[in-house]
Amino acid sequence: MPNLGVSMNGRSALYAPDRPGPARGFTLIELLVVIAIIALLITILVPALSSAKGRGQAAVCLSNVKQMTHVFFQYAMDNEGVIPGTYWQGALNLDWGGRQNAAYLANPSQYRHPMETSPLWRYLGGAEKTLECPTAKRGANLNFDYTVIIRFAGAKTDLVSQMTYPVNPAAPNAARRRFDALPFLIEEDDKFYNQSYPDGSFAADDQFTDRHFKGGHLGNLDGSVSRFVSPKGPRSEVAESGDLETNHLRLVSRQREYPVASSNQNEFGWVNNPK
Repeated sequence: MPNLGVSMNGRSALYAPDRPGPARGFTLIELLVVIAIIALLITILVPALSSAKGRGQAAVCLSNVKQMTHVFFQYAMDNEGVIPGTYWQGALNLDWGGRQNAAYLANPSQYRHPMETSPLWRYLGGAEKTLECPTAKRGANLNFDYTVIIRFAGAKTDLVSQMTYPVNPAAPNAARRRFDALPFLIEEDDKFYNQSYPDGSFAADDQFTDRHFKGGHLGNLDGSVSRFVSPKGPRSEVAESGDLETNHLRLVSRQREYPVASSNQNEFGWVNNPK
């Protein structure tokens, strides 16, 4: 047998290869560092993911408003250039949302959704999901998250009037600002008061939503859509004097201003020739 090694005292010794020592674990400090890094990444990524989700929902909502605006225009093309009404036109079955239409009120259980009695239904192609903002998910109003200014029943799509609102609704003589275009389809606030009055009309104390990064969407009578940041008071959970309401809006026609927050059953088409 060959000599595999010689000890320091001259005696032969067998060669023994190095053996691995016991496995080394993480120290407490290393674990704390890793945990701190993970926590930091979560802190950075979660708001970014939340923001991305919110922007995606806002994009879908904007698309919904575009589609609904297009549906109103399709109807108008077949009906002498005017859009249907809200609330008071129910007896004529011209309530755009369907809830006040005589056909729906006579037998609501017959319909899956009141829009099935709407004059817009065939143009909507049965896609009632278009009426739902993905952020609100119709949690407050089971029918629709978008409403029509009540006094715009029978409005012509080529109407050239304008609309103004006070920059500070709490100030009696506040400066007024014009909308970029003439709005008629409003993304309404859930709490104020689409939940309490699910009638499809934007009227009286109703408010614009701020659920999309403090703003909401509008469908305009020139066929465009826009984002609108409504004046609001400092507390979102209560109605305040600083909140913009339908009561504050003014239609500007022939250099005169008219309120649009209330209407009656005889005012179909009023907005085209206000008096």
